[in-house]
Amino acid sequence: MPISYQDFNSPNHIRFPNPYKRSDVIKLAQSFITYEQTLPIEQQTPFTPLISELLDRVLTYEDELKQAERQRQSAATALERLVAETKEIIWNMWKSVTAKCSGKPVQATRWGFEYKAQTGNVLLPKTFAERLETLNSYIAQEQSRTEADRITIPDLIKVMNLRDTLAAHSEARVAGRRQRESRVELCNELAMELSNYLQVAGVYILAMEFKFKLSKDLQKWGYVISAKRSQNGRQGEASTTPIPTPGSASDGGGQIDAPAEVEVDANTGEA
Repeated sequence: MPISYQDFNSPNHIRFPNPYKRSDVIKLAQSFITYEQTLPIEQQTPFTPLISELLDRVLTYEDELKQAERQRQSAATALERLVAETKEIIWNMWKSVTAKCSGKPVQATRWGFEYKAQTGNVLLPKTFAERLETLNSYIAQEQSRTEADRITIPDLIKVMNLRDTLAAHSEARVAGRRQRESRVELCNELAMELSNYLQVAGVYILAMEFKFKLSKDLQKWGYVISAKRSQNGRQGEASTTPIPTPGSASDGGGQIDAPAEVEVDANTGEA
């Protein structure tokens, strides 16, 4: 909800954070609540309780987002470490199966290997999904045979343990990614709502406390006051003004800038 307010006689304007950059919205909300808590309740804005609630919720989801990403990264790292072991196990499986089926290589498909009729070759799986599928088929085939007829190299128990470990880490990675995506969506929604109320609260303070005269004292709530750009595109002497000391004078009216559109990272949901 972009808000715009201008006073062409003022050299300054107020800049709200882009709602798609959650970290900036959260930073403003934290500063806002910190200062509001120093005021008597009757002097606080009517939006303060809601801003506080939204801030608590978005921080909770941000923590869950980080936890989900750690889970996903941990599972992905574990899967990367298992790649070499998986390739070695499947290579030994391939050697044993092709030796057993040397007379009829097409029979290797019973153990999960692909057979290419044009060349008569038994192919090794290349992708993670293909390797996991081959392991599943190999285990099912070996379990259907008597223990005396089973292939001894590699050991079936070792193959089963590897398959179970791969499947567990794969499921953890998928679960982490899904939870991360879910939390990104929730965080973005809350950040947008939080941004809207921070803008409304800023205008409320501007109206009730400063009679629509843009004051540097708004920085006490965390709002950024910066110099307007001149016609040649340059700003004033300072891009932001320091937080005033108690008793300092406020300056005149100004302009409220709505956030500009930016590109958003697909993974974090932030700008």
